[in-house]
Amino acid sequence: MNSTDSASYEEDEARSSTHSTLQRIADYLTDQISQVHLKIFLARILLVPLPRFTFGRVRAAIFRAIGFEIGDKSGFYGTPKIFGRGDLYKLLKVGNSCWININCHLDLSAHILIGNGVGIGPDVMIMTGTHEMGPESNRTGKYIASSVTIEDGVWIGARCIVMPGVTIGKGSVISAGVVVNRDVPPNTIMIGTQGMPIEKWMKLVNK
Repeated sequence: MNSTDSASYEEDEARSSTHSTLQRIADYLTDQISQVHLKIFLARILLVPLPRFTFGRVRAAIFRAIGFEIGDKSGFYGTPKIFGRGDLYKLLKVGNSCWININCHLDLSAHILIGNGVGIGPDVMIMTGTHEMGPESNRTGKYIASSVTIEDGVWIGARCIVMPGVTIGKGSVISAGVVVNRDVPPNTIMIGTQGMPIEKWMKLVNK
C-alpha cells in the first residue's frame, strides 16, 4: 500500500468512526426523547397544589383529559408515577369506580388493564417491563415487556409489586407487600407466597 492509499484508508476509517459516533448519539437521544411525555409533565405540575387523599376525581379528570382511558367515578389519592416509551396514552385503561392510592408506579412498557371496582393501596408498583436473563458477564439481557391485567373487584394491598405478564383474577385480594409473579385465580387471597380461596379463608378467620 503506497502513501496515497494509506491516507485514503485512514480518511475512510475516520469518516466511518465519526458516522458511528453520530449514530450512537442519535440513537441515545431518540431513546431519551421517547421517554419525555410533555402532557404528563404538565399534568403533574398542575396537580402539585392538590393535597394527598383529596380531589381524587379531579386527578382522574385531568389524566382523562390528556388522553388516558379512565372510567367514571374513579380517582387517584395522589398523582401516580407513570413512565415508559412511545405513545403511553393507549397503554393504560382504568375501569369505573376504581381508587388508586398515593405513590403508585405504573410502568407502561406494555398495557396495564384495570377492571371495574379495583382498589390499589399506597406504594404499589405495577411493572410491565423486565429483561431476559443475559450471560454471566451481563445478566441484564434484552429488554422485554408484557401486559398486566387486573380484573374487576380486585383489592391490592400496600407496597405490592405486580410483575410483568400477570393476570389477577376477578374478586381477588393481594395482601400488603406481596410480589405477584404469577397469575392469581379469581376470588383468591394471596398472603406471602400462598394463595387460598377467599371463601375458605373467611371460614378460617371466622372460627
